[in-house]
Amino acid sequence: MKNRMIGLILALVMISAMVCGALAEQRYSARTSLKGASDAQRENIRLAVKALNGAEVDEGERFSFNETVGPRTRTRGYLKAENGRGAMVTGGGVAQAATTLYLALMKLGDDIDYHGLSVYGQRFTGDYVADGDLAVITDYSAGTDFSFTNNAGDMDMEFWISGDYLNCAVTVGSDSGSWFIDWGDDSGAGKPKVYDASIDLEDCDDDTLHNIELAADSVNDTTLAPGDRFSFNKVVGPRTGRYGYGSGTNGRGKRVTGGGVAQVASAIWLAVKDMDDIAVIEKSTYGSKYNQTYVDSSADAIVTDYKAGTDFSFRYTGDGSVTIYTYIEDDELKCSVAVYEN
Repeated sequence: MKNRMIGLILALVMISAMVCGALAEQRYSARTSLKGASDAQRENIRLAVKALNGAEVDEGERFSFNETVGPRTRTRGYLKAENGRGAMVTGGGVAQAATTLYLALMKLGDDIDYHGLSVYGQRFTGDYVADGDLAVITDYSAGTDFSFTNNAGDMDMEFWISGDYLNCAVTVGSDSGSWFIDWGDDSGAGKPKVYDASIDLEDCDDDTLHNIELAADSVNDTTLAPGDRFSFNKVVGPRTGRYGYGSGTNGRGKRVTGGGVAQVASAIWLAVKDMDDIAVIEKSTYGSKYNQTYVDSSADAIVTDYKAGTDFSFRYTGDGSVTIYTYIEDDELKCSVAVYEN
């Protein structure tokens, strides 16, 4: 049963990798749940994420988790928290970042040559992965490292916290690649009906673009079954510094933490508004306060505010399923909503 469970997890990982790809660049992502994490664990993970985010590993180069994150000590801000086997240690929880990275790297198969890889196995008491054989152990003071040689191509790592999830994306290859979504074979077999929308990001400053990227990555690959409700606030989570968001420009030109995120909601709205099987539950717009240019009409400039409870939500009323893809390509925020029939 245990081997079958691991096999299922690996299969799901590979399927996720096949959904979005690139011609010259490939992006492999994974996420683990923070729903059971304590405040101390979250703070330790946040510190590790800060060190890991933006790490680059050239082709043929060795990556060391311990060298990148550094010592997990009180002087460096780490707190006492439970580790993966339930013991209270300074820096407890950090290994979840190594685990999330491992889940993303598994999609690269034999292109990753592991040197240091230890797992909790049966000792694992956490809930952020389904099996202890996927829960990586790291211990700086004991020299237990998670390390590998990258044979896949020049690699960039992104880590961020969004809502109750720790996210990791590993990009391999050139930045000049063009993103695409594989809708099926040329015969049309299995191809869904797709509703597309895009928003021009050329006028966005770097901080606003960063917020948009975080929100788009959170929404990307969200699937709804018949009767399911999509809640932007629930999927994206709080837009706070704790979850990686910075100051950006919102739809009325004000600088706020998380500014720009509503552009992702607007792109989704533009894609779904003409769909027959979408029933809007909650939708607010900037109206006369809208003074930006990312959508042509203020009626399409969606407002979302997690703290104030202003949400954008709808229910899928069809018989099959829909999957929402949100991603950035060539200075555009793109949304594709794919409707799959039974």
